[in-house]
Amino acid sequence: DPLRPLVLGGDHSISYPVVRAVSEKLGGPVDILHLDAHPDIYDAFEGNVYSHASSFARIMEGGYARRLLQVGLRSINIEGREQGKRFGVEQYEMRTFSRDRHFLENLKLGEGVKGVYISIDVDCLDPAFAPGVSHFEPGGLSFRDVLNILHNLQGDIVAADVVEFNPQRDTVDGMTAMVAAKLVRELAAKISK
Repeated sequence: DPLRPLVLGGDHSISYPVVRAVSEKLGGPVDILHLDAHPDIYDAFEGNVYSHASSFARIMEGGYARRLLQVGLRSINIEGREQGKRFGVEQYEMRTFSRDRHFLENLKLGEGVKGVYISIDVDCLDPAFAPGVSHFEPGGLSFRDVLNILHNLQGDIVAADVVEFNPQRDTVDGMTAMVAAKLVRELAAKISK
């Protein structure tokens, strides 16, 4: 104690059971920083309420998070925006990142709740930095953008995940694997502080 899990995916369907377990173990909700190209907040995706594209709907419905900040979005539709409004999600799209950068690089989360959970979908990064993902979207965050957000985040990090690395789509030199490993290292360092 305290257990501070750092979970490696798989797809984003792992986040719901992990966040639920962390919240239940700690006895209350957490704040979530979710870095992703997609909001993963469908009520059900292709009829599956536990899909990788529905995990954050389940988290918010269950009351496992007080605040959910989604950063790096660039593939969001009407349902994603409506679900975001329904659950009070703070959605930061890449089209406004230059305007939001100062705020996002100076986040203070977790006060009044049980801590901060960080979820990183590797496709939050532009495919130039991480092509080895299943659902890449051009126009994403740079690796330095992600590091700036993580390094400057103030809050008690209680758990995290890194998901959606797909080795079958990586470059021959394993560039995305290296990037994902570096994200894991940075998160482990942040959690250990």
